[in-house]
Amino acid sequence: MKETAAASRLAALSALLLEIYRLAREESLERFHQTALECLRPLLPFDKAWWGRAAQAEDGPHEHSSFLFGLPDDYVADWSSIRHEDRTVPLVHAEPGTAVVVDMQGGDATAGMRWLGQRHDIGELLCVINTDGVTQLSDHLALYRRPGAPPFTGDERQWLSCLMPHLASAVSLNQIRTLQALRLTLEGPEQRLALAVCDGVGVLQSTEPAFVELLLAEWPDWAGPSLPAMVKPTGYDGDRLRIDARQVNDLFLLTARYRCAMEQLTGRENAVARLFGQGRTYKEIARELGMSPHTVRHHLRAIYTKLGISGKAGIAHLLHQLPPAS
Repeated sequence: MKETAAASRLAALSALLLEIYRLAREESLERFHQTALECLRPLLPFDKAWWGRAAQAEDGPHEHSSFLFGLPDDYVADWSSIRHEDRTVPLVHAEPGTAVVVDMQGGDATAGMRWLGQRHDIGELLCVINTDGVTQLSDHLALYRRPGAPPFTGDERQWLSCLMPHLASAVSLNQIRTLQALRLTLEGPEQRLALAVCDGVGVLQSTEPAFVELLLAEWPDWAGPSLPAMVKPTGYDGDRLRIDARQVNDLFLLTARYRCAMEQLTGRENAVARLFGQGRTYKEIARELGMSPHTVRHHLRAIYTKLGISGKAGIAHLLHQLPPAS
């Protein structure tokens, strides 16, 4: 019977992790913490929670971001007023990654902790931190139960200890996806972004389907798992396809997109196209750019040929798709 219960709990943990990572990829930045905690509750029951990111300073942790679940907005300010009395802080920082249990209204609680627990109807808390080795920022999660609720068990401490690195990773993934989605909305529908991760020799570790589609459209005979020969882990700058790279430890985050049609133009052609699309006449463009009207006409013919368009309306349409100037 014990083995059956353990197997069932392990299956529940596996299902939870899959759901957390799905939420990280698909949920909005504003909703991710809420929905992730709602998924966690059936496996590890709690009444309230505080999930945040902080930097450690000489006088204790300084919050960079906080999400409160079932707690009022003034909870962080209340905690800040007694944080020098909070036994939880030295305990979790003594063993990052190991969850600790603290009774906020127990006999060994400080006066400040008892006050905070009574003010916000909190009995025990279960807390763990995960510290980023590069930024030294700590993701922390504290789960609270009301006075009189069943105490947190040793198994529950282990569950949260095991889960926290995944939760911290999911937060980062969710933030990256949100930022990339924001870039997508700014760049327009034709500037679709696709992501992948590769190692230092160009072997793909994970990819979005759209990333594979972009590579196959450019190199139909490509089969993977390594990047095409002319694409380096540090990026690629081709006539039609651009791949930007950002190194994360020993891996590279790749962001691929098709170039905007306007990027195919020379600097002079681009200037002519922008002014013509804004409604300027040949003479006005010639005067502003210091060239003859005949040269303006020559540039426009080249623009039409390169972009496969004709007339001022076609240029104006392409200009409208460009991202706003920063």
